[in-house]
Amino acid sequence: MTGSGLAEKLKRAALKGASIPLRLLPSWVEAIGAGAFISTVIESKPAFKERLKELEGKVFLFEATDHKKTFYMVITNGDIRIALHRAGTPDVSMKGDVEVLVELLLGRVDPDTVFFSRRLEINGDTAVAIHFKNILAAV
Repeated sequence: MTGSGLAEKLKRAALKGASIPLRLLPSWVEAIGAGAFISTVIESKPAFKERLKELEGKVFLFEATDHKKTFYMVITNGDIRIALHRAGTPDVSMKGDVEVLVELLLGRVDPDTVFFSRRLEINGDTAVAIHFKNILAAV
């Protein structure tokens, strides 16, 4: 087995092992964790943070279908804020397993590939969704 194959197996095992505790966590703890995770990703990629300013005020709804959990991501001043609830309709909603959503935000999967393989469902403002996809793909 190659090093990358072993790394992939370990990653999948870690995500699968985290599944049970993730399902049991209160939503507010998950929101804090998601916010910390996304902040770390943004801070490690300055170009990503700068490009997010292009989506100022946009609201994204992420639904982890395997955990039946949702959270909102709001872009304000080039930063991302995480919320459990939000009045109104989001600009874009994305549904998929936690693994797909995490890999998408890390830029480790091609958004088109997961969309056309039906591992990711996207609804809402198509222009905003495409622009977000292009930002993810560029960094």
